[in-house]
Amino acid sequence: MRNTLQPTAADSSDCTIRNVSGQIEYDLRSLQLKSGSYAVDGLESGYNFELNICLHLPGSNSTSIAARWQTYEERGTLGLTNDRLRLQGENVILEYTDGDICANIPQKRQSAQITFICDNGVTGLGKPEFIGEWEQCAFMFLWRTSAACKVSIDDSNKASGDGIAADDGTEDDARGTSRGAVVFVAAFVFGSIYMLGGFLYNRVLNMSSGLRGIEQLPNYRFWRAIYLFGKRVVVSAVSGAMYVVDLVRGRPRGLIRIDSAELNMRSEIFDSANEFPDDDDDANYSDDRGLSRV
Repeated sequence: MRNTLQPTAADSSDCTIRNVSGQIEYDLRSLQLKSGSYAVDGLESGYNFELNICLHLPGSNSTSIAARWQTYEERGTLGLTNDRLRLQGENVILEYTDGDICANIPQKRQSAQITFICDNGVTGLGKPEFIGEWEQCAFMFLWRTSAACKVSIDDSNKASGDGIAADDGTEDDARGTSRGAVVFVAAFVFGSIYMLGGFLYNRVLNMSSGLRGIEQLPNYRFWRAIYLFGKRVVVSAVSGAMYVVDLVRGRPRGLIRIDSAELNMRSEIFDSANEFPDDDDDANYSDDRGLSRV
């Protein structure tokens, strides 16, 4: 019985996949071959591989074989056609399953996993590389290609339903931002209506109250009382903080603080007051007053 992949969201086909918001799409259709196949060197594993992307191998006896292996003596099926993708971070994964029975694990069948990595620096579309195998049963391939790079799509294409939705967290972030913006706009509109409406009422319809200037704002006394209370709290907090700082520094409260500039000024005043005038100044002083010195 053929195993089926279990996608985490809506089913997809056609070798494409989108993220959960539907704004990002990965499309591997440019890697599909209508004729021919991709040959992959198995290096020291002793295998050589032949595969296609999301399509069967042309010229094969079965229209469902997408990957197969070959050694010097044997050849076999590695996996059947599959056009459904899945995301692992920003890498695209394509899996082929239901190949031949594993020689070392008879209860399992051979499979292939191809990991596509976005790379705009490769020549052309790049090529698949064999990177390892497990118990001659599961075979892993890596493909660096520009075809695996994400593409932003228009909202008009979002309803088409192509691709498996893969949760990357962007939708939750967008919803959180949207809620915050709605709350801010609602608070701003409500506050504007409250302030403007109350001001016009006091100015036009409540003129007999004798309110003038800022007193015409709605509930002015209430808001002023809150302001004064907050001011007292702030002043008390600042005073308390300064008191604690003085205690930590060992500076007793109640003493007059004099900075260096004021101290220098006071020193000059007292020094000049303590100086006595010289003899010539005394003589001039006596002459001006009409007095003579004895």
